[in-house]
Amino acid sequence: MKLITLLAASISLLPVAAMAESKGTVEGIHHWVSESEVNALKVITDKLASKGYTWQDSAVGGLSGANALQALRTRLAAGNPPTTMQFLGYEGLDWAKEGVLRSLNDLYAKNGWDKALAPQLLVFVKSDDTFISLPINMHRQNWVWANKAVFDKAGIAEPKSWDELIAAGDKLKAAGVVPLAIGDEPWQILEVFEAIVTDVNGTEFYKKAVIDLDEAALSSDQMVDAFDKLRKVRGLVDDGFTGRDWAVATGMVASGKAGMQIMGDWAKGEFLAKGMKPGEDFLCFPTPAATANFKFIIDAFGVFNNDDPAVIAAQDAWAESIMDPEVQKNFNKIKGSIPARSDVSVEDFDACAKRSFADREAAVASGNMVGGLTEGFAAPPQFSGVFSDVVGKFFVTDMSSKDAVQALVDGINNAR
Repeated sequence: MKLITLLAASISLLPVAAMAESKGTVEGIHHWVSESEVNALKVITDKLASKGYTWQDSAVGGLSGANALQALRTRLAAGNPPTTMQFLGYEGLDWAKEGVLRSLNDLYAKNGWDKALAPQLLVFVKSDDTFISLPINMHRQNWVWANKAVFDKAGIAEPKSWDELIAAGDKLKAAGVVPLAIGDEPWQILEVFEAIVTDVNGTEFYKKAVIDLDEAALSSDQMVDAFDKLRKVRGLVDDGFTGRDWAVATGMVASGKAGMQIMGDWAKGEFLAKGMKPGEDFLCFPTPAATANFKFIIDAFGVFNNDDPAVIAAQDAWAESIMDPEVQKNFNKIKGSIPARSDVSVEDFDACAKRSFADREAAVASGNMVGGLTEGFAAPPQFSGVFSDVVGKFFVTDMSSKDAVQALVDGINNAR
């Protein structure tokens, strides 16, 4: 009798989702492996569980999503795709051309999701007339994250130009603090370089050089000057940057070992996970630009073709979980980004998110919101890869700025 009572008590403590029989499993390949990323993903999977589905996690970290993409290729070649896959930039569009993605037009039409998305996003979630992915967030790529106590002690205010930022770095270096936390991964370096290109020369030059791949812009003196400035930034980096993960670099800023990091706002999630507060423990401000700009990237998920009604129902549940306004709100509070849906209020978000939301609105209105090159939202992979290779090599060698520009022009022309 006592055993039966104990069993009954134990069962009563189980969550309702655990007691109910699962309707099915949703397997997802993604590259979210840091603490804040894992916690943010749980917001979506908890919503999925409330709909009666079990989440099967197939995380593949590293190389800013390249490892996860390779895992997907292997699965598709074997005829065994997951239920869903995280996409960055042109990845979803490329898979749509392969004919492996399910159309989401019925779900978009039923829920009116497209009306809540900025026009710049639609380019990446829609292939011709077919919706092919579901955006959960919008990250701003061009942020500086700084340790407030370190900046206050050194008497450093928010830099208003790249020359001021470099001068602030020199001041930190003289104080015995690592000025800039970064790793030697090409994508981390490219984030800095493309910010310099845009901030110093404006979004019109960025569009010509990076999006249109105009040879005159690519080979211009402005591009040489951008590499010159990147060389000065290299002088702010410590010798231990080899093999350093971006989240480790964020941790250096959080601990006060380093003064600042140039990184997308996923870095904010790492500060928040450590219990730190913006404006009190860390600072956030855009990379210093003559004309304010907003470099965006989005995380989106696509689902794969399947004739099984049970799988289609599971995909629908996953899609509705991602696009749920409350999920977008709570996910992005943890992840550090802002909702992909522009109709979700950020009133109770932190100051960094509110600044990002306001800056996005202003950039959309002024025409200064552009896709980030590093994460694949400015140029197709065959071209963004050239930028990554050249900029990464420049940063870790003594290559001259003029040689780097020539290598960039040659590489882009060879990839055309």
